[in-house]
Amino acid sequence: MARPTHLLRQEHRVIGQAMHALEGMCLRMRAGDSVPDEELAKMLDFIRNFADGFHHAREETYLFPALEQIGIKNENGPLAFLRGEHITERSLLSELEHAVREYRRNPAAYDKFVSVALHFKDHLIGHMQQEEAILFRLAEEMLDDHIKSALLRSFNGEDVEAQEMTQRYEQIAKELENAWSV
Repeated sequence: MARPTHLLRQEHRVIGQAMHALEGMCLRMRAGDSVPDEELAKMLDFIRNFADGFHHAREETYLFPALEQIGIKNENGPLAFLRGEHITERSLLSELEHAVREYRRNPAAYDKFVSVALHFKDHLIGHMQQEEAILFRLAEEMLDDHIKSALLRSFNGEDVEAQEMTQRYEQIAKELENAWSV
């Protein structure tokens, strides 16, 4: 049986591609290059709509409640911690959006963007590693086949628009990585 965590791991790989590109943007800025506004907008769109609005929403809507059903603690447990991580990432995204606005007004203010962007990237990569090492392992070991099937149906049963969006953001991550990774 296919595992729902495989889909989430695939999304992590796509997010990782974008984070490699974000790091590349930072390195190039430090080297004196500029990053075009449309590339920054593409990155923010990816983070806001795919990493948070789609991926994190999937975890919070489907996976976390399934784990709660089998006794994984939410309050003061791993799910509360991971929800807190999502909240932290949303806060860091707001900081990143602010840093992009500053950079757009004054490209010499790239250092603020670089600092916030690298902090965001490091946090998100660490968060995904924790999910894969702890949360996904728990899900694979503890969820019974019935719950795994229900999760897969939830993930796969999303409308055509969601599937098209996923494909579009996978392409965007690939383009960003090809253009900016070093």
